[in-house]
Amino acid sequence: MGIVRLSDWQFDPREKVTLWWLRSPWRESIHRQWRITAVFKRESGEFKEVDFPWGLLPWLKLGQIFQDGQPIWNEAVGDNFELKIGNASTATLSTSANIPTLANYLLQGRNNLAEYCFKLQTQKQVTIVIPVLECIRAFLVPNKSLAFGLLEPNYFERIVTRNEITGLKLLLDFSEDVPKKILSRPLVFRIARLLYDSSFRAAWDRVFRDRLSQTAQTNWNASIPLVTSLPNFSSTWHVRGMLTGQVLLVQQIMEVSPSQSLPFTELEFTHPRIKKREYVEQQSAKQQRRPKKETKHIIESEAEPPDVPNAPKSLPKLGSSIIEKQKVKLKKTGTISILFIKQVTDTEDAENYNTERLLKSQAVNLSDKGRSGRTPAAEFTQRLPLDIFVALDDGLDEFGEAIRFLNEMHWDVTTTWDVREFNQETLFTKVAERPRKYALVTLQWQGKYPCWILEFGRPDSFSISTLIFTFALGDSNETLESVLDKILTQGLQPGGGWSSKPLEKLKESIRGFNYRWAKHTNSFTEEWGERLYKNAQGLIG
Repeated sequence: MGIVRLSDWQFDPREKVTLWWLRSPWRESIHRQWRITAVFKRESGEFKEVDFPWGLLPWLKLGQIFQDGQPIWNEAVGDNFELKIGNASTATLSTSANIPTLANYLLQGRNNLAEYCFKLQTQKQVTIVIPVLECIRAFLVPNKSLAFGLLEPNYFERIVTRNEITGLKLLLDFSEDVPKKILSRPLVFRIARLLYDSSFRAAWDRVFRDRLSQTAQTNWNASIPLVTSLPNFSSTWHVRGMLTGQVLLVQQIMEVSPSQSLPFTELEFTHPRIKKREYVEQQSAKQQRRPKKETKHIIESEAEPPDVPNAPKSLPKLGSSIIEKQKVKLKKTGTISILFIKQVTDTEDAENYNTERLLKSQAVNLSDKGRSGRTPAAEFTQRLPLDIFVALDDGLDEFGEAIRFLNEMHWDVTTTWDVREFNQETLFTKVAERPRKYALVTLQWQGKYPCWILEFGRPDSFSISTLIFTFALGDSNETLESVLDKILTQGLQPGGGWSSKPLEKLKESIRGFNYRWAKHTNSFTEEWGERLYKNAQGLIG
């Protein structure tokens, strides 16, 4: 688990401030680092400008409330809206100064009003206003590396040495210019989207091309309002924003699906430092549970570039605004085989472990690469694209990665998803006054009864094991919904936690019912997915 806090916070202790606006990047003269200006609104109504590294953009959501340098994820101004946008190509570009609502009510200052927005008109005569920087954040730059790549020519040509489609398989070879550590499956999938979806590539290319054309009137290092185009998306958008009169200002694009499928069903990628790994397992002694470790990443706001010899530190995961419906098999390959042997370790006494959470502070830098910095570079990670949308604060993102990996690696099983909200009113079923969500994943093997995985959303890091269960669907008088209801009402304690006795009784009343639990560990999501698969396979025999 991780926390991100901004260093050198320029507001009063415990004061809540709102991220009100963002201005396009500019480059400072000493270290030649790209910076972005954030405009915060204080409790007094006063506006204050703060400069940050441009690489922080994926983390900056308009309307987000901050306190002591950290976002309060459950607090943001604005309301949630579902928009029906039939044709995003009808959007027109306009400076903020030419949108009366922004000029009169929301912003101050000539530089703020110089930033561009998209305008869309609905049939009900409501004008939708989307800041260009929010479109860039949501659609083009899911992490720091792509944010800096957006401001250079031929970025993809520099980081991709092989880009080839053979049949229905896309082959991507990455160069040493991109750190191996950041090449997660979701990032590679996003890069493939930027390479092979023409509307996304046009939006990407337009940013640099337009900025370059403006340098004739000023200079490359100046803050020039960025311009892009809208990629092609499905008609339904979920956003958070502020409605003033007949104008809706979109502060955050939360989810929207691309309308174009990519021309491949498999994606295989490699990197010079990726190695094939073969494991030989040995019996390990059972260890006691170690205390949870929580890292606080303190982001240095200075312009000095980071130290680059080591791989970037991994910051907490960010959700993706782009919801991929396309199911693509992703595979990471390498050239060298290494043999790893798991050593047998002695069981340690539980008294040797402190059960409290350990908090470790790590100063990191989100500036562009350099060799004169004092703090290590950091990078945001991203959750895997799922066939369904799992909101960032649902606490299901890592579980979604594990199931996606399970589905990719085991073609003998069919996986389907369902995400629901609790309708019971108990202590456990509420998180910050909102219903807790849970995922129900169905695993179906040919010629066998299905098996279900029940995972609770844990944005609060509540400790409760994953439940895996099966029963004789079709041969039993019970339906899935009735069995699930019995599990949740009888086996789940009101305050959280499982009761084994009620579940044992279900074995007597429901034909073929059986279950087992899978504990959460600190292992990688790939290992988690493999453990869930083996547990489910062992349950059905």
